[in-house]
Amino acid sequence: MVSPFPKQLIRERVTSLIRQYFNKGGFREIDTPTLIPSLPIEPNLYPLKTNWSYRQQELFLATSPESSLKKLISQGIGNCFTIAKVFRDLEDIGPTHNLEFSMLEWYEMGHDYYHLAKSVEKLINYIYVRIDKEKSKRTTNILTYQNQLIDLSPPWHRVTLQKLFLEYAGIDLAANLSLPSIIKTAAAKGYNVSGVTTWEPLYTQIFVNEIEPRLPTDKPVFIFDYPAALSPLCQVCPKHPGFSQRFELYIGGMEIANGYTELTDAKTMESNFKAETEFRRQNRLPLHPYDQDLVQATTHFPSCTGIGLGVDRLAMLFANTAHVDDVLYFPTSKMIS
Repeated sequence: MVSPFPKQLIRERVTSLIRQYFNKGGFREIDTPTLIPSLPIEPNLYPLKTNWSYRQQELFLATSPESSLKKLISQGIGNCFTIAKVFRDLEDIGPTHNLEFSMLEWYEMGHDYYHLAKSVEKLINYIYVRIDKEKSKRTTNILTYQNQLIDLSPPWHRVTLQKLFLEYAGIDLAANLSLPSIIKTAAAKGYNVSGVTTWEPLYTQIFVNEIEPRLPTDKPVFIFDYPAALSPLCQVCPKHPGFSQRFELYIGGMEIANGYTELTDAKTMESNFKAETEFRRQNRLPLHPYDQDLVQATTHFPSCTGIGLGVDRLAMLFANTAHVDDVLYFPTSKMIS
């Protein structure tokens, strides 16, 4: 007998409740384009591209709806959200990643990333208690995921990335933001540093091997203040210039969302885009035109926060499955040989 509440329908319900939550909050829902001629150029984000033969024009599949929403925000649209299909090249499919995935992105005017974290707590609890009630006829903030009991009651864990590196890896991250310093540190810890020419891969290895597996799972975890070099669209921390006003959210050991206080300085944004462009040229990495219209729009950008949240991963949590294919009707893995 087919389950009356299959996992794909949980994802469908998550999407419905997201819309309900933001509509109640007075947010405008925006339908953003998937095909775009240019986009932000950010570390480790590479778009899939296609060609419009009729006009012989190269186009790209959006890696996020960010640039489209920001252009409307610069025109005064105010609080807004979208649920968009997005794509990332140079990333393989796997248990938590599909080639085509759904991203919730929303913006709140006049707030910073600390306020945004509270908004995330409210949204996810709003969705979960309703799904739990429909499934089990009860209402609770305790999520069972892969034999873990996760308490969704606010406040969730909050910790800085610097504290995690110091506590779990014995590394002063602030003193390791340059390539020579992190090479020396990583080599002393036994990592292979031969041929390494950029900072980010060693940082990521340390984070994935020594930090991520040790994150607490009894409650969701907000990790605050990421290196500014990884966050070209964020405001920097006033007292810590090497770090940005950005957090990532982990639930049950899985990254769910990435939020920050938005950068409002157009010159800094363009400088960041040009630096990443030059970095890719020097390292023979894929290039695409950066979005100059976004840079121009930022000259009229208000103080606000923005966040991207993985809808499919959130559905995985509420469906209690360890594989994203289970919540999708047409996962990439079933369509390719």
